[in-house]
Amino acid sequence: MATHREEQVHQHLFEVGLEAVVKDCPAFDDPQPEPEIDPDSEPNFELWRLIKRRAYERLRGLHYTVRYGTFVGSKIALPIDASRPMELDLLGTHEDGIFVLELKVDRSAERNAFSELFAYSNYIAGMFALSGHQDITNILVANLDVKITRQAFLYDLLINDRNIIVYQPSFSSSDVASLRLDLWLPTDDDFKHFTNDLLSHDAMACVVISFEDLDGWYDSEEKDGSLNETTRKHLTMLSGYAAQLMEAERLHGFCFIRKPWREIPRYYRNSLFVCALNPFRVAVPERANAITAQIDPSKRSELFEMPEMAFDGRLIGIAQRALNDCLAHNTGGEVETAIWSVIVETSGEVVFTHNFGFRPTGMLREAYISYLNERFAIEDAGGWGDDLSVLKINNVNNWFQAWEFMRMCGLGQSDAEHDEPDDDEGNSPW
Repeated sequence: MATHREEQVHQHLFEVGLEAVVKDCPAFDDPQPEPEIDPDSEPNFELWRLIKRRAYERLRGLHYTVRYGTFVGSKIALPIDASRPMELDLLGTHEDGIFVLELKVDRSAERNAFSELFAYSNYIAGMFALSGHQDITNILVANLDVKITRQAFLYDLLINDRNIIVYQPSFSSSDVASLRLDLWLPTDDDFKHFTNDLLSHDAMACVVISFEDLDGWYDSEEKDGSLNETTRKHLTMLSGYAAQLMEAERLHGFCFIRKPWREIPRYYRNSLFVCALNPFRVAVPERANAITAQIDPSKRSELFEMPEMAFDGRLIGIAQRALNDCLAHNTGGEVETAIWSVIVETSGEVVFTHNFGFRPTGMLREAYISYLNERFAIEDAGGWGDDLSVLKINNVNNWFQAWEFMRMCGLGQSDAEHDEPDDDEGNSPW
């Protein structure tokens, strides 16, 4: 690759187009046949596999459209001020809209690849009012020799939820016309490393906002141990709205409603839980150590404590806004932060209670849906459906099944046995 100047590669790519140089991806274009589903098997739960599956689905869709895209411009000057303008390598269109392409031949320039690519992407997005982060596809052509670049790719694909795809250039001869682009796919180790950094028992931030009953709209009356439908309907809508606010802020977590059983004494009879993975509780050691070593020891704790508390503040703001926007005007509520791993292990918190209106968000939603679909596939193959509904949405929003999933993720109980929480109707579905 070093024998080809970036200018030569750029010009050739612009002239021949992506379709002429993008190679088939064996994993997508010639996949191995899917193994037959064993109806007697249990879902093979490994979170990194679920995340990998969802990531590959997105990359497959991008690969199938951008490879047939058309360039509409080369070396596009993007004026920013009186200084030298930014220069976008290649601009094009494909079936799903617009794409920007950044070409990096030089390994030393690769470190800045994503920052430059997204700067160009954001500039183009500024032409179209209200365009979103997925409206423009980002293509990077680079070798990805630098580890930080590979990590940035997964972060932007999975956490920032951007449409991004990477192709690695190769040449079969000294002729620039031998250029071919291979789709780069993260390895299993990449996904394992990413997932291990993401999840731990202490990663989940949890905010609880509690409020009183409102006669005629939501109350604590029960019939045969179940809440009335009016109460469930209105409070479920509150949880759904809170989930929308979480999605708008790209938070990865869930929310749900808790009401204590009628015979359980509690001042506030309703609670909205807003929970999300707090990124400031999970720092990558090798990066954190490299930075903290350069900071005054007396200031190091602030680097982690301040943003961690600020993140809790974001969740508090979402919970308060949900109540303010959804319930009766001037409805007050008491807010507290809670330790999630303690909450799910305490009978008085989520066992002797009605738990309903569960709504997953972000990457946790993606992983949970993938897990449920695997269970449905086993049932479809003749296996035991273990209380699966005909309509998948009933399982998506089922508190008990979500609780089981989170426990397997490492976000719930330890290995010790504890009481099982009740489902939406106060009865264990098992």
